[in-house]
Amino acid sequence: MTIKYNPEINAGVHANIGMDFQKNCTIYLFLEKYNSLKNQRYFIVLEHLEDIIFGFLENNITLSKIETYQAKKSSTKWTSGTILEIIKKIAETSQSILDDPHPKNSTFNQKNYFATNNTIELKSTIKKQDYICTINESTVNYGYKNLNQNIKDKLLKGNKKIIFSKENQANFETLNFRFIDLGRTTQSQLDLLNGMFISVFGNSISDHKAALHTFYYALKTIESNLNQGNVAKLSDNKKRIESNEIEKILNILTTKKLAYDFWRDKGEEIRQKLNINILDASTFELHYLNSFDKFKDINESEHQKIYNFVESNKQIFRNHTLDKDCMSAFINAFNKEKSSTLLNLQLKATIVAAYIEIKNTL
Repeated sequence: MTIKYNPEINAGVHANIGMDFQKNCTIYLFLEKYNSLKNQRYFIVLEHLEDIIFGFLENNITLSKIETYQAKKSSTKWTSGTILEIIKKIAETSQSILDDPHPKNSTFNQKNYFATNNTIELKSTIKKQDYICTINESTVNYGYKNLNQNIKDKLLKGNKKIIFSKENQANFETLNFRFIDLGRTTQSQLDLLNGMFISVFGNSISDHKAALHTFYYALKTIESNLNQGNVAKLSDNKKRIESNEIEKILNILTTKKLAYDFWRDKGEEIRQKLNINILDASTFELHYLNSFDKFKDINESEHQKIYNFVESNKQIFRNHTLDKDCMSAFINAFNKEKSSTLLNLQLKATIVAAYIEIKNTL
């Protein structure tokens, strides 16, 4: 097995052309698949071997399945002639994945898609008889193996510039054509994705637009990382975002929703119990809400210490029936056993936030 050195492997990273569509397409596919994805171990890769890769793992180690997407936006219809170069690239990607040293299980399989936001019309004319396959809003997915043989033959024939080797042709069986219902402008795409976030997550997330932007920038981070040594490998962790990282992002957002709801319902009685006056109320609430992000930030050592204290003293939960009394007990226990550089107002708010987050895991 030979690792292929390609000096142009980072061209997409440097050029950054059409990347918004690729990231938006990734989010679209993620949301579309979410109900099945959430029960699997997977990773997502951008601009690495292919525009978009979804990899599915067995036992957290071996690959069981790969889905790749060559994602192109277009203002015009794709035809059998204009799609040939893309098909060749997809066939080469399919082979690269087979050659990649990442461990694969015995039933490993892959699907390789050309994904676009415009119509794909595959056509062959034999003796004045037209054979046509159209992929659009009506038929969003179509596999090469299901095409009429006359259309297959026309694609396999290529043209003067695009010639398919036997290896290319062997990988055609994993080729699929996919219509993605995303608009032509970035804003229209984001509007649609925001609606999909609302549809998928409903009331479990309070700010769906924030969820979209958080996920978008997580993808942007891995997209901008260069392929190491100009060699694209599936095991390159800098180009991957793992399913557990995605779940952490979603958990932060859903925890914030619970935090907002809790404060809306019980904030006043909590402030009364903790002796937080009206003038300090808004500052306390701000510290409280900001704490959920800081618990995940390794640079926020004080918040880490407070969170760990609450987590390691869960027995306190058993001693109380009311949230406000239990929170007060955690604050008293912390002040007796620990010290903090946080001011008293922020300390109380942080302990309350840790209480809420940990309580929701019990």
